[in-house]
Amino acid sequence: MEVIPESALIEAIMSTRSQIDFLWQFFVTVHIAVFALLFIYDDAVESMNIPARVLSVLGIAAFDWINGQALTNAYLLLDAMIDQYRSVFGQVERFRPAFYQRFVMESYADRPEMVMFTHGLAFVVVILALSSRRFIQSRRRTSH
Repeated sequence: MEVIPESALIEAIMSTRSQIDFLWQFFVTVHIAVFALLFIYDDAVESMNIPARVLSVLGIAAFDWINGQALTNAYLLLDAMIDQYRSVFGQVERFRPAFYQRFVMESYADRPEMVMFTHGLAFVVVILALSSRRFIQSRRRTSH
């Protein structure tokens, strides 16, 4: 069995971490736009008919699922690469304690649950905002 060079494995780990950062930034950016539409332009949301609301929910659900799956897969890949690094190059005496703890011994195994929680919570907020005007604002505006 041929061993992947340490530098190549570290480069792959850093590349995967960058991909994770991008996916989180994309998720946050999209949801800032969605929340702005729902909370700032609540009159526009109120005027949406049922088919438009259903299509909106389906679109957001598809985005959340695709982004969540991409993040989950990236975290699982990162965890596998760190495990590979640890098993081949992770001798304690090679590293300073803080680096050993925060890089070599790092685990991302719990991140898929975090992704599902954040994406699910964001989706629930969108559903609540699309289904209830009271969720969006506490009182009805009066026209003058």
